[in-house]
Amino acid sequence: MSAPSSETKSVSKSPRWTMERAEAEPGPGLHPLAGSNFRTFLTHYFRQGNYSARSRKQRIIAWVAQFTRGPWSLLEQIQWGRKIREHQLEQPPIFLIGHWRSGTTHLHNLLSRDPQFGFVDFGETAMPWDMMGKKVELGRRLIDNVLPETRGYDNVKLSLDQPQEEEMALGNLNPIGYYNIYYFPQQTEAYARQALFFEGLDEQQIARFEEAYEFLVRKLSLVKQGKRLLFKNPPTTTRIRLIRKLFPDAKFVHIVRNPYPVYRSSIGKFPRLYNAFAWQDFQDVDTHRFTIDTYEALMRRYLQDRSILAEGDLFETSYEKITEDPLGEIGRIYDALGIGNKEPGLEQIGRYVETIRDYQPNMHRMARRHVEEIQERWRFSFEEWGYPLEPPSDIEVVD
Repeated sequence: MSAPSSETKSVSKSPRWTMERAEAEPGPGLHPLAGSNFRTFLTHYFRQGNYSARSRKQRIIAWVAQFTRGPWSLLEQIQWGRKIREHQLEQPPIFLIGHWRSGTTHLHNLLSRDPQFGFVDFGETAMPWDMMGKKVELGRRLIDNVLPETRGYDNVKLSLDQPQEEEMALGNLNPIGYYNIYYFPQQTEAYARQALFFEGLDEQQIARFEEAYEFLVRKLSLVKQGKRLLFKNPPTTTRIRLIRKLFPDAKFVHIVRNPYPVYRSSIGKFPRLYNAFAWQDFQDVDTHRFTIDTYEALMRRYLQDRSILAEGDLFETSYEKITEDPLGEIGRIYDALGIGNKEPGLEQIGRYVETIRDYQPNMHRMARRHVEEIQERWRFSFEEWGYPLEPPSDIEVVD
């Protein structure tokens, strides 16, 4: 039953993102697909349907952006395309992986303070076709004007120059990408399986995704001349074999966290992301079931695929180790992966650590039935990484 208008107004002013608030409040004007190439945009737009009324303005702006950007993006391709494809990386890239809400963003923010690293920022992941030349400045200003102060589902700050994951960029370079689950939530399961495990894709579609990934890495390397590339992307946890195929010397850092806050924080991110990105109604999505299934599938795939990596190509850490001793644990990452310029890097990272000491993580509540299901379905993860089966003290369990 629909809530009366007075209730809708109170929902929209709620300090916490809920599905009701996500539906009641308009999303930002700019949508990530506004930064895609026209072929990818058309593939999505006419493959889908059941678009919601609340997304109409966003979709119109995306169409306008496509026609406005198109000639300039084409010019960039003509001018730089060959140079990008022929560009060779000076050092193997580093990929930070792990399930969503396990601390990948925190680790990325720490490591990116080392000036030897280059990373994808928000403007680049939103507009991967438009990274070069003066015209990029206008697009970045437009994005900057609509960015919220924080991500909404946690207290991590957002800004145009902050390091971001590359998944949004991949989804703007080709039709396959994990962010599709937020754009088109009525196909959540199918799009997740495509992006994580390439299920239902033919060889040509997979090849296009590989080409998009390689193009993005080479282009970013060209933009960040002289810097070693540092990527962070949870979906890449299932793409270790693909990354090694494209970049045989790539290095990986995998981070885990106590499964209970991972679950609760994963559930909590959906309303904010739906508000910002969904072009379809999302009230019927079972985010609990999706999170339970996805965590199990992703973590089992990681445990299977990590065996192909040599000792010096993979470092495994945890959110708890990083928060307890950030400089010590990051120093161990440098040593294990053979990363040079350790001391200057740690000095810069240490300065950043001092600025985030007051960061307040979210507190969480969980239903007892969900706790029991996690203990059953995710037991392998508790056992693999030594976490106690009972919820930690900062998780309130309710009946």
